[in-house]
Amino acid sequence: MPSPAFRLRAGDIVTRADLVVEYGGSVQSGGIVPSNTSNSVFVFTDPAEGRQFGYVYDGFSSDGTVFHYTGAGRVGDQKLSGSNSPILTHAAKGRSLHAFSAAGVVAGSSTKLQRYIGEFILDPDVPFERMPALDRSGALRTVLVFRLLPVSVIPDDVVELVGYSGVTREPNAISVPVEINSTEFFETADRAGGLAVRRESQLVDEFIAHQVGHTFTRWAINLPAERTRLLTDIYDEVDHTLYEAKAIAGRSDLRMAVGQLYDYRRHVRVDDLRCSVLLPERPTADLRDLLRDAGLGLAFREQTTFVLVPPDTSHREERLHQ
Repeated sequence: MPSPAFRLRAGDIVTRADLVVEYGGSVQSGGIVPSNTSNSVFVFTDPAEGRQFGYVYDGFSSDGTVFHYTGAGRVGDQKLSGSNSPILTHAAKGRSLHAFSAAGVVAGSSTKLQRYIGEFILDPDVPFERMPALDRSGALRTVLVFRLLPVSVIPDDVVELVGYSGVTREPNAISVPVEINSTEFFETADRAGGLAVRRESQLVDEFIAHQVGHTFTRWAINLPAERTRLLTDIYDEVDHTLYEAKAIAGRSDLRMAVGQLYDYRRHVRVDDLRCSVLLPERPTADLRDLLRDAGLGLAFREQTTFVLVPPDTSHREERLHQ
């Protein structure tokens, strides 16, 4: 399809209606808008409005070489198909990709103004990353954060007005709700045995119900270099204790829990962080010694309550220095 020459320059202010008249598209149809009259795809970012749907990653990298843009989809893990497809396929289809950011409203009306950021191409090497975010119901899920590379240099004043992204290439952890609406986290999606997962979930629910006055969350750990994410079980914000739950109090399960907690605590930046294993029953004496020597605590169900054994870090230090 023929395309009119694109006349906008970075920093220019327009409305969506202006774009529709000159280049096609839609006045109200979402944040990713392929034009039906030109070879263009328009993406719109509005951080103030997007935060309620977990769109918290939009903005430039610290050096201004990448513009991070969150994909479409308000509930559950965002998908590569549907509304996100125009970004993924724009180069293959010969479409130019143009980004805009919210810039207030037209005086005396509710019509939003859009600041033109510039033309971009999708990073061919790392086109997107999956990042943890909340959906509109408050449940944890993953969103697609596209990596858009400027076709030409974006003026510094425009970069400053648009702002910077919180996306980093370093491992990082964020606190998230216990409720999850995702299949994209390694520690949940790749677990074997649905029955064991259900038993662990029931154990966690019972434990939380017994800890009156305590607030529980999780930690979502993003590992950009491996393009994967980890999700812990529960974290007690009052006691600063991270729990890994297991459905069976056997040796293989406890050894796995020890490894998971050691991995998690490398990335969870909490002063005086304590780690404990949550079990449905008291483990054997030798397994209790294993946890104690590893500097980990223990919580287990006993009849109608739970017994908590805090980590014995002094014992671990004595063993390490022998």
